[in-house]
Amino acid sequence: MQTILRVVIADSSEAFAGSLKDTLENCGNYSVVGISGNGEEAVELVCSGSADMLVMDPMLTELDGIGVLSELSRRDKHPAVLVVSSFSSTYMVGKMGELGASCFMLKPCKMEAILQNLNMLRDSGAAGGNDPQSRRRSAVESLVTNVIHEIGVPAHIKGYQYVRYAIILAVEDMDVINSITKTLYPEVAAYFGTTPSRVERAIRHAIEVAWDRGDLETLQHYFGYTVSNTKGKPTNSEFIALIADKLQLQMRSSGIMRM
Repeated sequence: MQTILRVVIADSSEAFAGSLKDTLENCGNYSVVGISGNGEEAVELVCSGSADMLVMDPMLTELDGIGVLSELSRRDKHPAVLVVSSFSSTYMVGKMGELGASCFMLKPCKMEAILQNLNMLRDSGAAGGNDPQSRRRSAVESLVTNVIHEIGVPAHIKGYQYVRYAIILAVEDMDVINSITKTLYPEVAAYFGTTPSRVERAIRHAIEVAWDRGDLETLQHYFGYTVSNTKGKPTNSEFIALIADKLQLQMRSSGIMRM
């Protein structure tokens, strides 16, 4: 039997919220249980409607997106969160990632793209799961999201989603790094409905953008000796492996690996 996931839309634009509601309910996998442009109301809608997912623009009245996630973190209900915003900053995205946001998109964007990301969250088990495995996967996704934003990979480029998913796969199984062209790229490509060569190019572009605009101190923290005027940018496999390895160590020390 097909599971219908409950969604709350927190957005001050009635046109955007209405269009998204129609898109989600027409696909048959989602039921919109509430819409509000008020952050405090959105929190109550999530909790009272037992929402599995929250699609949120952080620019809300009464309580902004960071406030909404902070409030939800103190409650029992932890929906999967997709942030869709016309504004983005490293601090905002990083903070919302820390508080549990799983995915970020920049407006304007197509409704089909939002649906694709919600399907990704659904398939990953981030939505509607309170069992240990679901909580662990959600924690991994939040950590990876926070790291790649801290490094400087912007959410609006295509390689963002590819490198994010690739790191998640590597955290769960480091062996995929040893077969990046035969295993990792094809797996990411199959997940997003594209080709391995496009995945490779998009991840490469994401790394180049991060290197050009990222904070040097943060890059040195994660990549050490590879960040210098005489050394080139890390390869795709080096980039993914170094981040995945550091996250595994962080997860072990925090107990996430034992969830």
